[in-house]
Amino acid sequence: MEDGRKFKRFPIKLSAKYLENKGNEWKDCPIIDIGSGGVRIKVSPHEKPHLNSTLQLEIIIPAKENPIKATGTLVWLKEISEKTSFESTTSLHETIVGGVKLVKIDNEDKRTLFDYAYGNWSGNEGN
Repeated sequence: MEDGRKFKRFPIKLSAKYLENKGNEWKDCPIIDIGSGGVRIKVSPHEKPHLNSTLQLEIIIPAKENPIKATGTLVWLKEISEKTSFESTTSLHETIVGGVKLVKIDNEDKRTLFDYAYGNWSGNEGN
């Protein structure tokens, strides 16, 4: 990979939430891409998890009845600026993205997750 990654990453949009170790409140963390080593999530700048913390994840796969459950380690965080447009107004706002290395996930759930990601990616490849 040209950016030094070991694994190909597939852009994807999935709803998910996390619970930080020793936390008691689930927080939203949309998944924005996935690779065989882990996932990249978007988190609130006001409620960002701690670097190197253990996160319990629940990932929603469309047409799957129950969420996929996984455990991961937050290995990096980065603040980025995003443009948003509404009607004729464009604004910049800060958001936080982070990399979660998946350390525990059921094999069947992992297969479901990657089959969905690959199917979504290959279906949009020509667009």
